[in-house]
Amino acid sequence: MGKATSVNNKLYSVWNHFIESGELTPNLLDPFIADSWQRSREAGVNPHRCSNCKSHLEVDTISNLPAELVKAAYPVVEEVYDSVRGSGFRVCLVDANGYIIYSIPQLDATVNINWTESSVGTNAIGTAIVTGESLQIIGIEHYCYDFHNLTTTAAPIFDRNGNLLTVLALIGPSSEDHSHVLTMLVKAAGKMVDRFKILAKNRQLKTYNQRLTNIFNMMSDGVIIFSSNGTIDLVNPAVEHILGRPAGDIIGTTLQNLLDARPGSIEDFMLKGNSFSDVEVFMDGPQGKIHCLASGNFSRNEDGKVDSGMMVLQNMDRINRLVSRFTGARAQYKFNDIIGNSAPLMESINIARMATMNNSNVLLTGESGTGKEVFAQAIHNASFRHKGPFVAINCGAIPRELVASELFGYVEGAFTGAKRGGSIGKFEMASGGTIFLDEIGDMPFELQVALLRVLQNRRVTRIGDSKEIPVDVRVICATNKDLRSEIEQGNFREDLYYRLNVISINIPPLRERADDIPQLVKHFLGQLGRRNENVLSILEPEIIDKLKRYDWPGNVRELQNVVERLVCTASQNRVTSGDLPPEIISSECFYAGEELQASPVTMYKQKRKQMLAEEESQQIISLLQKHQGNITRVAEETGFSRMTIYRKMKLYNISRDDCL
Repeated sequence: MGKATSVNNKLYSVWNHFIESGELTPNLLDPFIADSWQRSREAGVNPHRCSNCKSHLEVDTISNLPAELVKAAYPVVEEVYDSVRGSGFRVCLVDANGYIIYSIPQLDATVNINWTESSVGTNAIGTAIVTGESLQIIGIEHYCYDFHNLTTTAAPIFDRNGNLLTVLALIGPSSEDHSHVLTMLVKAAGKMVDRFKILAKNRQLKTYNQRLTNIFNMMSDGVIIFSSNGTIDLVNPAVEHILGRPAGDIIGTTLQNLLDARPGSIEDFMLKGNSFSDVEVFMDGPQGKIHCLASGNFSRNEDGKVDSGMMVLQNMDRINRLVSRFTGARAQYKFNDIIGNSAPLMESINIARMATMNNSNVLLTGESGTGKEVFAQAIHNASFRHKGPFVAINCGAIPRELVASELFGYVEGAFTGAKRGGSIGKFEMASGGTIFLDEIGDMPFELQVALLRVLQNRRVTRIGDSKEIPVDVRVICATNKDLRSEIEQGNFREDLYYRLNVISINIPPLRERADDIPQLVKHFLGQLGRRNENVLSILEPEIIDKLKRYDWPGNVRELQNVVERLVCTASQNRVTSGDLPPEIISSECFYAGEELQASPVTMYKQKRKQMLAEEESQQIISLLQKHQGNITRVAEETGFSRMTIYRKMKLYNISRDDCL
């Protein structure tokens, strides 16, 4: 005991000399103590009284140690305290700022000392924060006189990035030897690190689980988790959306009861526990069967037996819409893209706009080149189906033997050369949107009954299959033929005609809306100007007049080609009459009264044109007499609009009163 007192006296002399002079006697202090005293002095710490205290409320605000880490440290702190109980020691958990955030026994109810070196000078807690080392400081080794009767022991704890998390500390009297305490505290700190690692791992797993849950819930594909006997345990919101049923109605049912697959397709997988991919299935929904594409996998237990499985569902309607979107099955044109404001054109546009407000079938009639597909696309884009696909098919451009497979699809093995896995048809691809059947008058007669059945039932049956697939499509058809005449000749079914001809829109030929030609020419020149440099931006008025007097058998398409030809052949960016195509020049000869100078071919054409006009005039007179002057009935029988009938009557100088 005398030796300890002697050491303390000598150490006190060293401390007192340093406090008064700032000088240290060599070799009488451990280097880390000497360094700490120097830092404390430089920080201006009062060596005679420590006064840097804050309230517990302020400490709670300042502390950056997560509450979950403090909670995880409780058992270790309590275990250490059990080892030193009755010795006068306090076990503390200190944050990186030097404040005690948990203590056994509890601290004074009002104040909390800041234990950093810059606040209270050398002590095990503050010095450990600076050095990052576990250490013990006894009695007079403390810089502040108030701590000369204490032994402080501290073990810092860091995260995996080397950042200080907390300090585990013991504060007690210096009257006895407590050298064993440092070893015990270091071991306890190791336990705390292990607990923090477990906590971090659990937090990481929780984060991963939350991410997986978010992915599970936000997937646009439906996901079904089921047990080994097929009982459904969990579904994501996409399944609820696809099936139109809440999760509570689905969970607990069996997959077999919910599923209507092709015989042997999934049952075989379920029995054998093999994975399956892209199998067509039909799921039970409140409004009937729902066509889906299914893929699945199974997990096995330690014995190799299937204990659960997962199925991913994709709604075929959505797949078809995506396929259509990324394969160009989209409508480009809108009503604003239809050039012209003549009365005949505006009448057709007005009817087409009314057609956008419903889901009825539309029949577009008109000569080739009048823009029937532009109208079809505009109707689609202005309807509630505008986000769905727009699938066009030319019934006259497909070989007769392939029309059915193109429209309705086929299953694997349906015919020689059928693709493996089969193929969906245009009706399925257009589901949720619009199908445009161009040149409907050229559809093979034997297939018209199948089309009629689809229109009536809204279901298609693939070639080689017996299962009906529901489709949600709007049908827009177009033809340049007189379908009534085709019916009389036995080429077109009358019942199909009435099914298609719910809303009839006749697209006027260009010769009946010649006033739109200047706008069309300007539009086509603008298009060409965007594609090429140094092109014409305008045509002379006399050239426009000549174009307006031509009868345009090829309609807008022919005009577009003529304008492009003029641009390509014009010399010095100027078009003359000689640059016009021969057929337009020939027609000019007729209009100028120069019939005798025209060629025999031209004379024949003009003579035939006159004969056709006379026949058309006589036909209108006969129909007016037949229907007692009722313009509406005449229009219905001819397939023309009422405005067109009025215009032709004016052209041929026909009076309705003369026909009564």
